[in-house]
This record gives sequence, structure tokens and C-alpha cells, in this order.
Amino acid sequence: MKPLSAATSPRLLGAAMLLGLSACAVGPDYVRPEIPVSAAFRELTGPYKGSPSLGANWWSIFKDAELDALEADALKANLDLRAAFARVGQARSLSDIANSGFWPALSANPSLTRDRTSDTAGAASRTQTSYAVPLELSYELDVWGRVRRLSESADEATKFSASEFAVVLQSVEANVALNYFNLRGLDTQAAMLTKSLELYKHQVELVGKQVKAGLIPMTDLLQAMTQVEATSGQLSEVQRQRINVEHALAVLTGRAPSELAVPAKPLTTVVPVVPAGLPAELLGRRPDVAAAEHQLIAANADIGQAKANYYPRLTLTGSAGFSTIDASKVVSWESRVWSLGPSLNLPLFQGGKLDASLEGAKQRYAETLANYRTAVLNAFRETEDVLNDLSNRVGAAESQARMVASARETARLVEMQYRSGLTPYYQLMDAQRTLLASELAAAQIQNLRLNSTVTLVKAIGGGWNPDEAPQLAGK
Repeated sequence: MKPLSAATSPRLLGAAMLLGLSACAVGPDYVRPEIPVSAAFRELTGPYKGSPSLGANWWSIFKDAELDALEADALKANLDLRAAFARVGQARSLSDIANSGFWPALSANPSLTRDRTSDTAGAASRTQTSYAVPLELSYELDVWGRVRRLSESADEATKFSASEFAVVLQSVEANVALNYFNLRGLDTQAAMLTKSLELYKHQVELVGKQVKAGLIPMTDLLQAMTQVEATSGQLSEVQRQRINVEHALAVLTGRAPSELAVPAKPLTTVVPVVPAGLPAELLGRRPDVAAAEHQLIAANADIGQAKANYYPRLTLTGSAGFSTIDASKVVSWESRVWSLGPSLNLPLFQGGKLDASLEGAKQRYAETLANYRTAVLNAFRETEDVLNDLSNRVGAAESQARMVASARETARLVEMQYRSGLTPYYQLMDAQRTLLASELAAAQIQNLRLNSTVTLVKAIGGGWNPDEAPQLAGK
């Protein structure tokens, strides 16, 4: 057989690669499913209309330096983020492995063999040493697109991991903000309870003096003492909740619970307005919807790969190198050897394996299609829910503010009447208790409005740019 010339080998290999790349890819090409989309959100009202313009550091809309610092710490040290980032790296590696199928596999297998022939056949025995330095090549001609579908599926798996990283990133950022506002809300409640507790203790002293003077009955003192203990119990519960929230913030920022101490400060943040945009825009802004679609595209490619397995697999194999028994001529031109030729694998009978693989791929696509549609519906639902919360909590906050003003005035008038001896002590206690409950409820509504704003940012996919590659802060 005549050896290939230096010019012939690259031409043959190039032609083979061109054949593989230009061949058709069996199986369905991906088409995005039709999803009915409303023209606008039903719960969208007033200031929430318009297109959102939120950067990656969306929490800056709250204008709180302490929140900014906690978010920065979480981006640098949160362990869930690091795990999600590592999963992206794993997916990229698997994609690189799949894409390696587009290229020939070339390996060197040098060997040294010493053998002895038998002398039982009448010939003299002989011992010799053989030297071989071959290069072996293997390249699958992707005639039916099996490798391309495999690569497509792996690439979409990488994009899915990148979108999942964005989901984790948004969750971490939102949880930091939610816990921070919960912490400040508890600080506000603690400040109110502490102030009321000081007032109630002072009243116990005054009522005690009046009881000793015989001016009022002992029951008034018992009621005053009961009010002190009840308020003290409320304060202890708020302090307990605050410690747990502080622990949650520590873990979110990559610290042990004992390593984070956030000084107490009542909630003073003004609730910002975040436009929600349109439902059609939502599908391109939510990373969880993007992740579900990448899974769907990958499942579609898997169908093509399963169909390609029905067709013959054509592989070009070859080897070239040197082989000799003379150590001095291991790399001499006279010692050259080579072989080149195609091989064909025909799947004649697989015992139903190919049919089952194809059916499994189709069912996985059906599953991911349902998951994709569910992700879209959940995106719409979450946005509608939070818009509903924001709209109604504005009215609740206004009503609660009027209630606080009314309760404050009532408590002032009842106290004047009590000091004049016109009303019993229990009426003063009821008025003060109503005032405290109204103030606590107002603080809770303010916290809920801030939480709903954070949830809206997350629901509309705020801060996520699908064109940017995942990255960790500080790396």
C-alpha cells in the first residue's frame, strides 16, 4: 500500500471534517412554545406602571448604607452562591467534553516489546526486541448530527446552570434585604415597647403611692403590674426574634452566627416605587423562566440525539508512526508505517434499546415543557400577588396612621380623665394598650411594604442581565 503524502493527509482529513460538519442533523429543531400573555398585569395600578430600570445593585433604591454593606458582604462570601458558581463550572466542563467530539482524537502510544519464538516447529527459536512509536487518530463523521445534538444539549445545560446561578443570586440578595428590614422592623417594635414599658413602670410607682394613701383600690395596682409584665414579655419575644434574624443575616453573609452584630436602629426607610413593566417583558427578565427554557431546549436536542442513534455511525481511524526491531532506526524513514480507513457501525438489532431511548427523550421533553409553562405561570402569579400586596398595603398604612392618631388622642384624654378621678384605671390601661398595639401594627405594615417592594424586584427579575456571564464578587 502506498503511503499518504504530507499534502494528501490534511486534505483527506479536512474533507472528512467538512463532510461531518455539513451533514444534516436529525430530530426536531427547537421552536419556543406559544404562551398566552396578557397585555398588562391585572393588579397593576398607579405608580407601578412603566418599565423598571434596575441595575445589578438594585437594593441601592432604599438608600441605606448598612444594607449596601451587608449585600456586598453576601456577594463576596455567601456559600450558596459559591456552590452555584461551582455548578456552572461543572456544566462548562461537561459542555467542553461534548464539544470535543467535533475534533479528531489523536494519541501517541509508544511501545517496546521483547518476545521469543518457539522452536517446536522445527525452526530455530529467536528472541527479538520491537520498537513502535505510532500516532493513532479517530474521528467520527457527524453525518446525522449526533455529536451536534449532544453538543447542543450540553451547551444548554451550561446556560441552565448560569440561569440557576442567577436564581440563587437573586434569592440571596432578596433574603439579605428582607432579613435586614425585618431586623429594623423589630428594632422599631422594641423601641416602642421599651418606651411603653418605662411609662407603665412609672405608673406602677404612682398607683402604688395612691394605694398606700387609700385613694384607689388595690386592683388598680395589680392591673398596672399586669400591664408591665405583659409588655415586658412582648419585648422579650421581639428581642428573641431579632437575635434569630441577626443569625440569618450572618449566615447569608458567610459568617458564623456569633460573628455578626448589627446595632439596633428603628426603621426609617422610605418605601420606593418600582415599576413592574409588562407581562411580555417579564419572560425575558426572570432567570428561573430562562432556566426552564434552557432545559426545554436541551430536552429537544436529546430527541435528535436519540434519533441519530438509529443511523450508521461512520468513524475515520488511522495510525502512523515507526516500527522496527533495530533500535538505531526507531525514527528513520524506512521504519515508517501507517494505516487509514473508515469504519461503519450499523445498529441492526438493539433489543428495543433505541426505541426506548427515543421514547424516554420524548417524555423528558414533555416533562420539561410542562415545567416551562409552570415557570411562566408562576412568574405571572408571583408578580400579580406582590402588586396586589403593594396596592392594598398603601391603603392599610394610611388607615393605620389614622388609627394611631386617634388612639394617641384617646389615650391622652383618658389619662386626663383618670387623673381627675372621672374614669377607672382599667380604661386608661385599655387606651394605652390600644395605642401601643396600633403603633406596633403601623410599624409592621411599614415593614411589610418594604418586604413587598423587595419581593416585586425579585418577581420582575430585577438586576439580572442574561448577557452577562456568572461571576463571584472579589474573584
